[in-house]
Amino acid sequence: MTDIATQHGFTRETLAVIASRHGGTGDGANRSRAFGEFEALPMPSPETEQWRYTDLRDFDLSFEPYAPRPWADNLDQVDLGLLEAAGEIGDRAGLALQHNSSTVLARTDPDVDRMGVHFESIDDALRDHPELLEGKLHGTIPTARTRFTALHGAFRTGGTFVQVPANVKVELPLQTVTYVDHDGLAVFPHTLIVLEEGAELTFIDRYVSPDLGRCLSDALVELYLGAGSKLRYVSLQDWGSGVTHLSVQRAVLGRDAELRSLAVAFGGSLSRTEVESILEGDGASSEMLGVYFPGEDQHFDHRSIQDHLGSMTSSDLLYKGALKDQARTIYSGTVIIRQGAHKCDAYQTNRNILLSEQARADSIPNLEILSNDPVRCGHAASVGPVDDDVIFYMQSRGIPYEEAERLVVIGFFQEVLDRVTLLEVRSGLESAIAAEIEKVHED
Repeated sequence: MTDIATQHGFTRETLAVIASRHGGTGDGANRSRAFGEFEALPMPSPETEQWRYTDLRDFDLSFEPYAPRPWADNLDQVDLGLLEAAGEIGDRAGLALQHNSSTVLARTDPDVDRMGVHFESIDDALRDHPELLEGKLHGTIPTARTRFTALHGAFRTGGTFVQVPANVKVELPLQTVTYVDHDGLAVFPHTLIVLEEGAELTFIDRYVSPDLGRCLSDALVELYLGAGSKLRYVSLQDWGSGVTHLSVQRAVLGRDAELRSLAVAFGGSLSRTEVESILEGDGASSEMLGVYFPGEDQHFDHRSIQDHLGSMTSSDLLYKGALKDQARTIYSGTVIIRQGAHKCDAYQTNRNILLSEQARADSIPNLEILSNDPVRCGHAASVGPVDDDVIFYMQSRGIPYEEAERLVVIGFFQEVLDRVTLLEVRSGLESAIAAEIEKVHED
C-alpha cells in the first residue's frame, strides 16, 4: 500500500487506513457515516449569520489527512522540536503529547491512576473501554453540525480522553500539547472530559507549531460536568503563521456544577472559535474568559453562547483583545435565558483596543430572554484606540510614550488576568502580552 503520508485529499481509501489503525469496534462505521456527511454538507457560507464574518467558500481542502509519528516510551524519545515548543512544563498530574496525527506519549502520576482517573488518547479509550465513551464522543458536538465537524469525525486521530470518578479531586493539572511540524497537514485535536458527580479537575490544552506554509487544525472540545463537579479548562492557541484553526468547544453542566474556562489566542493566520456553555442543571455556573492579541493580517472570529436551561444558573463572559497592524477580529456572543429557567444571572462583556489605524474589530452581543424573572441579564461592548488623554497625562508625568502605551495595554488586560487563578498560566500570559507590545514598538 502507498505510504499514506504522501497522499493528498480526504478519500475513502485514506479513511480505511485510519480506521484500521485507530479506534475500536464500531469506530469504522462511525467514521464512514461522518465521511458521508462531509461529502453531503456544503462549505459554511457567509450568507448565514453563524459564518457571516468568515468566508471559507473557496477554502482549499487539499491537505494531507494523516502523518503518523512513532510512540515514545519516555521524553528522551520525543522529537526535540516538540519538546522545545512545549517549553517548561510545571508540576502535572498527567501529560499527553500529540505530534502531528499521533499521540506519542501519555503518562500520569501513579496516585492519579490509583484514584481511578482515566487519562489517555481517544484512540486507546475506544480500543480498551469503548463503553466509557458511549454517548459522549460527539454527544454534544454532532458530526453533522458543519462540514468541518463531519470531516473531524471521519479523520480524527489521537485526541485526549479524561474521566474523573465521583468525588475525586485531581490536585495538579492534566495537560495535552498538540504540536504540528508537517507542512500541508490537517490535524484533528479532540478533547473529551467527563467529570462525575463532585469531581474536580484543572485541564490545559495547548496548540503550538512553527510557522508553516499551510495547515488545518480542525479541533473539538467536549466537556461534561456532573452534579457538583468543578472544572478549570484552559485553551492556549499558539499556532504559527499559515495555520487555519477552526474550533468548537461545548460544555454541558449538571446541577450546581462549576466551569471556569479561559481561551487564549495569539497564533495562526485564521482562527475561528466557538465556545458554548449549556447550563442544564439548576444552580450551575460558568465563567468564560478570553484574551487575544492578533497582528499583521491575522483574522480572529470568536463566537460564544451562554445557554441557561436550569433555574438559578449564572454565567459571566469577559473577552478582551488588543489589535495591531492590519489585524481583524470579530466577537459575536449570545446569552439565552430559556422559558422555564428562573432567577438566572447572566452577563457578557467584550472590549477591544486598537493599536493601529488599520486594525478593525467588530463586537456583536445578543440577548434572548424567554423567561420573565431573570435576576440580571446584560451585555457590554467597546472598540477604540488607546486614549490619547491618558497617554498625554502619563507623558506629562515624565513617562515616555512607548512606556505609557505599554502600561495602558497591560492595564487593559489586567481585569482578565486578575481572574486567572492558575498562577503559571497568568504569568505566561503576562509575558506573552509584554512580548506582543514590544513587537508593536519594534515595527
